[in-house]
Amino acid sequence: MKFSTSCQTDSAEKSETASSKIHYAVRATAAVVCVVGLAACSSKPETADIQKDLAEAYACPVIELSDVKKADGAEADGKLYDVSFTHTVNIKGGADAAAKLFSEWAYLEAQVQPTQIALDKALFDADVRAAQGQLPGGRNADPEVRRLTQAKEQLVSRLASLMPCETIEAVTRLQVMRSAAEEAARSGQSQIAVPVAIKVRGTGRMGKAESGWHFAGMPAFSTVEIVTANATYPRFKSDAAASTSTPSEARRLVGKVRPGNTDSCLEVTVSRDSKCYTLPGESEVATRIFSVCQDGDMCAITGQFDDKSEKLIQFSKAEKVAP
Repeated sequence: MKFSTSCQTDSAEKSETASSKIHYAVRATAAVVCVVGLAACSSKPETADIQKDLAEAYACPVIELSDVKKADGAEADGKLYDVSFTHTVNIKGGADAAAKLFSEWAYLEAQVQPTQIALDKALFDADVRAAQGQLPGGRNADPEVRRLTQAKEQLVSRLASLMPCETIEAVTRLQVMRSAAEEAARSGQSQIAVPVAIKVRGTGRMGKAESGWHFAGMPAFSTVEIVTANATYPRFKSDAAASTSTPSEARRLVGKVRPGNTDSCLEVTVSRDSKCYTLPGESEVATRIFSVCQDGDMCAITGQFDDKSEKLIQFSKAEKVAP
């Protein structure tokens, strides 16, 4: 059987075209397999590996991570690889959101210790009154204890809502920015340069696992630059919730009269805690007290006591009691 020249040419061209398509398909498939397996099979960590682990380190709803870049790297030992990198941590919402966050955070945190101190004093006083039969319902029945307990709970709840970050790196970067904001706010101006982002350099050692490259330990971080933008810095007024005012009601406290270098005091003990309320040095009041009780005696004194300064403010009556 004979074939025409044109038919033979067409057949050869079709055969060559088919062969080329098959060869291209094989190469494309190999390329896809290479790309898909790159993360798991890469011989060294890349920016994507670093970013994945940093995203976990900075997991917090008020910040976001950006501009992660691998700067350098070198094989350390076997499946370990040392890397250096840079990244930026941004405050979500920009300058206004950052100003409100830093200002209110500082304001609330400044109230934590005074509130706790006031609560501890109120609890002690309530325990004293309960032990002397003046507070039948115990410490939790005391209005001041209830007020300060509620104030503390509200303070803790607001802080957790305002600053929900829990990872050490997220909190650390935010604290650095907050310190810069507080320093700028000392100028007293309404508009200040508020930190909105912080550029960070990091170094760490990554290990190779089935799921890819991960940091073998916490990387070391250092601040490169704090990025700021002008915004109005809110000024919060001091909350009076934690203040301990001078008591308006007379109380009867029982304790031991202790001598002092200048004035004596009434030592009141509850469990392992004690307070020594300074007794007035005025001659008339001192005469009335020490005509009944001497240093070392157990004495019941009725009057107004300031728990914060541990003083007897106003004297009513003194009674000597059995030890």
